[in-house]
Amino acid sequence: MSTDPQILVQAICTLACYSYLIKENFAYRIAEYTLVALYTSYQITRLFHSFIKPYWQNYAIGEKQYYFILMGALGLLLYTRYAPPQYRWLARYPIALSVGWGLGGAIARSPRPVFTQLMDVMRPLNTANNVLFFVFFMAVMSYFFFTTGKESKFIQGSGRLGRYIMMIGFGTAFGNTVQGRISLFLNRLSFLLTDWLGISI
Repeated sequence: MSTDPQILVQAICTLACYSYLIKENFAYRIAEYTLVALYTSYQITRLFHSFIKPYWQNYAIGEKQYYFILMGALGLLLYTRYAPPQYRWLARYPIALSVGWGLGGAIARSPRPVFTQLMDVMRPLNTANNVLFFVFFMAVMSYFFFTTGKESKFIQGSGRLGRYIMMIGFGTAFGNTVQGRISLFLNRLSFLLTDWLGISI
């Protein structure tokens, strides 16, 4: 068994996290709160030194771009949500500006990936892979769009095929997710057995 304090702390935290599989307990909560606290404090420190401080020194003061000070003041208005009730309405202005800015940018950039996907669909039917892609694409589209009150046998069959294709696709995506989680578990198990307990595997 390793006597390295760093490895010992990692092993204890790992076992505390996996103790949740039995039931929620005090050790799991301590590990959870410690992780959240460390991550939050690290991100705040990194954000300050890599974004807030350089922008303040280089642009707001160095190049006299004072609108950065205005943006900082608007950001501080977000914290008025924790102020007395008569001042909480001030938080609506930075929220409205940030949501409007984000939606405007997203809408302006959204047509390009859509058209890129549409152009990718238009493939020449000169290979078996492209033919299968076209058939599967039309089947899935027929499941959502090509439906009327009284569907024909062809539309019903195409929609059923599209449903099966989506089930296979979603199952594959879920399988990849589970496989990724198993890989993480095997990595931690290898750490516990080799680095901590010293068992060769």
